[in-house]
Amino acid sequence: MNYEALSGKSILLLGKTRALNSDEFDTLLKLHKISRVGSYSEDVALIIEGRMMNPYEQEESARLYEMQNTSIVSLEGVEKWLCQSIEPERLLMSLKLSRNQERLVNFLQNSYITDELFFKLLKLYDWQNEGLFDNDTNRDVTAAIIARFYVDLDRNHNVQYAMSGLAHLIERYGNRELINAIAELPPIAKELKNPVDRSLMGVLDGMALHSDTDKRILVQLMNTHAELLAQREPLTLEAELLLLENDAVNGDLSLNKTLSPKGADRLEKSYPQLIAGNMFLSDERFDRLVGGYARYLATNSTLTIVMQNRLSTLVDEEVLQALASNRVTEPTLLNQFFESGRFKAELASNPSLPSDKLEMLYASGESEVLSTLARNIATPVEILYQLSLDQRFERLVKTNPTFGKHIQTHNIGWL
Repeated sequence: MNYEALSGKSILLLGKTRALNSDEFDTLLKLHKISRVGSYSEDVALIIEGRMMNPYEQEESARLYEMQNTSIVSLEGVEKWLCQSIEPERLLMSLKLSRNQERLVNFLQNSYITDELFFKLLKLYDWQNEGLFDNDTNRDVTAAIIARFYVDLDRNHNVQYAMSGLAHLIERYGNRELINAIAELPPIAKELKNPVDRSLMGVLDGMALHSDTDKRILVQLMNTHAELLAQREPLTLEAELLLLENDAVNGDLSLNKTLSPKGADRLEKSYPQLIAGNMFLSDERFDRLVGGYARYLATNSTLTIVMQNRLSTLVDEEVLQALASNRVTEPTLLNQFFESGRFKAELASNPSLPSDKLEMLYASGESEVLSTLARNIATPVEILYQLSLDQRFERLVKTNPTFGKHIQTHNIGWL
C-alpha cells in the first residue's frame, strides 16, 4: 500500500502499537502530516488493527469490515514504513540530551530500525555497572541483541534469555560488526580486561574461535584463551602463540591446518606425528617424515598421488588402513583396496567411495561395516533409512548430518 498517499488525512488505530510506543507513533505520523483520531468517521482514510484490541474495538473492527467503506490493514506494515522515516542523528541527539533510558530500550527492541542505528543506540545504553542479566532492563537489552540477529528464534525462543544464547549467537551468526558491538558492551569489555565472571566464559570462547573477531579483541584474550586461539582458523596470532612455548598451545597449533609452513617447521621436531597428519605436505616434509611417521602421513588430506602410491607400497597395515579411509586417496587406489576385500570398515567410512561400492559394503551385513556406514555422510539416504531401523545404528544415523539435512529438507518428523 502507498502510505505516502495518506498525507493530509486521518487514520484510526484500533488497539495498541507494537514496535513504537504511542507517542513515537504519533510523532512519526505528524512528520507525514497524518493525524490519528479516536473514533471512526467518513473522513478516516485508513483503519489499522493493532495489538491487544479490547472487546469494544474488536466489535468496531467487525462492524467496519462489514461496511467496507475504508481499507483495513494490520499494524506491522504501517510501523515498518514509519520507522523508515526516523532521522538517526536527530534521534541519537534527542536520546543523548534526554538520557531517557526507557525510550532508548523501546527503540532497541524495535526490529524495524536499521542495524546501523541499532548499534549506535546500543552504545548509549547505561548498564548501571551490572551484568547482562543482572536486572530486568539489562536483561531486556541483552534479549533484544539476541532476538535481532538470531535467525531461527521461533524455534529457540528461550535462547534470548540465557547467557549461552549470546555465546551461540556469536558462534552461529556472528560477523565482525556484531562481535565488535558485543565486545564493547561494558560487562563484556570489563571481563576482557579482568576476567572474573565465569558465566561469561562461553561468550569469550565464542569470540576466541570466531574467524571474524578483530585482532585487538584476540590480543585481549591471549592470557586466558591461548589454547582456543591456537585452534581458530585462520590463525591470527601465530607468532605470539609460539612465543608462549606452551605444550598444550603448541599441540593445538600442530593440529591447525592454517599453521604457516614456518610454524610447522618449528614444531615438527616436537610434534612430528601431528605435523605429519595435519600440515600441508611439501615433498621435503614428506621425505623427512615418511621413515618414522608413515601412518600419520597416510591420514593427511594434502597427499599427492605420488605420495599415496609410495605409501601404498609399504608393508604396514596401519598405513594401508589410513589410506583406505582418507577421502583424498585416488579412485584407482581405493578400487584396489576394494577388490582385495580388505579394509572394509575403513572404506565404508570414506566419503569419496562411490555409492555403488558403499551399497555393496552394506550388503556384506558386517556389524562394524554397517556402523561405519551409519556415520558416513556419503552413505545413500536409502541405506541410512534401513540402518535407522536397527537399534544398534539408530543413534549413529540420527547424528549423521546427511540424514539430518534430508529430514529437514523433506519436512519429515523424527523422534
